[in-house]
Amino acid sequence: MNVSEKRKILLFDDNAICREALKLLLKEAADFDVLTEISSDIELKALKGLSAFDLIFLSCELPSEMIKTVTKFLKENYPGIPIILFNTTQADHNVLQYLMNGVKGIVWKTDSIEQLIFVCNKVLNGEQYLGNIEVELKLQESRVSQPLTLVDELSERELTVLKLFAKGYSYKKMGEELHISPRTVESHKNNILAKLGIATLNELIAFAVKNNLE
Repeated sequence: MNVSEKRKILLFDDNAICREALKLLLKEAADFDVLTEISSDIELKALKGLSAFDLIFLSCELPSEMIKTVTKFLKENYPGIPIILFNTTQADHNVLQYLMNGVKGIVWKTDSIEQLIFVCNKVLNGEQYLGNIEVELKLQESRVSQPLTLVDELSERELTVLKLFAKGYSYKKMGEELHISPRTVESHKNNILAKLGIATLNELIAFAVKNNLE
C-alpha cells in the first residue's frame, strides 16, 4: 500500500514518549500513518486541514477538562472524523461524558497492539467500539435517563407514536391505529430517536416506560 493510501492519523497527547511509542506501534500496521502530533487544544483549533484526517487518537491522560473541550469542539465542527480514546482506565469517571461528546472507540490501558488495530478498523468502518460491556451498559443507561423535558421537542404525532411503542404496539398495529404506513411509523421513530438522543428502539421504550409515557 502506498503512503498516499494510508489512513491519516492525528495523534493528540502531551507526553512525547507516549507519542513516539504509539507512532512506532502504528507504523507496524501498513494501513496507518501518523502525520501530525499535537499536545494542546490551542494547537488543535489552529491546525489547518484538520478535515483531511481519517482518525484522531486522543490520550485519556490529558487533563479531563481539555478532553471535554476537544471532544466537544470536534463533535461540533468535524463530526465526520472518528475519535479513539487511548490509555483509558476504569478509574476515569469522565469516560461516559467523552462518549456522549462523540468518542467512537476506546483502547484500554491493558489492551494489546492487536486490539488497538482492531478498534481502529471497527471505528473506521463506522462502528462504535467500547471494548467494555460495563461502560456500554452505563452509556445505554445514560441515554435512557435523558431529561423528560426533551419530550417537549416532539411533535404531537411523535409523542403519540412514542406512547404506542411503550404500550408494545408493532409497526403494523401502530400504522393501522394511526392510519399511516409502517414506513411512516419508522420515520417517526427515527425522528424521535434523534430528538431524544437515544440509540435504539429498546432504549426508547425503556425511556418511555421509565417516564410513565404509556
